[in-house]
This record gives sequence, C-alpha cells and structure tokens, in this order.
Amino acid sequence: MNGKTKLKRYREEKGYSQMGLAEKMVVTQQSISSWETGRTIPKPYQMKKLSEILEVDMDDLFYDIFNVDEGEKQLL
Repeated sequence: MNGKTKLKRYREEKGYSQMGLAEKMVVTQQSISSWETGRTIPKPYQMKKLSEILEVDMDDLFYDIFNVDEGEKQLL
C-alpha cells in the first residue's frame, strides 16, 4: 500500500472527511486531496501533524513516499 492510499485509509478510519482533516491541519481541502492522490506531498511539519492527528507512526504513514529503490537512486 502506498503513502497516498495510507493517508486516505487512516483519515477514513478516524472518521475525518477531507474537509474535517483540512480544518484540523489548517490547510485547504484541496491540499488533503492532493496529498491523497499523490499530486503533492505534505511539508515535513505537516507530516508530523498528520501523524499526530491520525495517531499513526510517521514512518508507517510516509515510508512509501521516501522509499526509493536502487534503480531510482542512480538517477538522483
């Protein structure tokens, strides 16, 4: 399961709508949507706040976003 799917799953498990989570995060609903679809990723301080609100380990929530395989590392 990738990071964007995890974010949506954890949000729904906690009973938040995108708008409800956006209000807690003090961002727009469009930001939440963009994170969930993978168009953008949250800033580090937003990742920390998301993990606190959703009560999930930050590594579990965002590991896939930063997990780069060996072939991609060569391109960096």
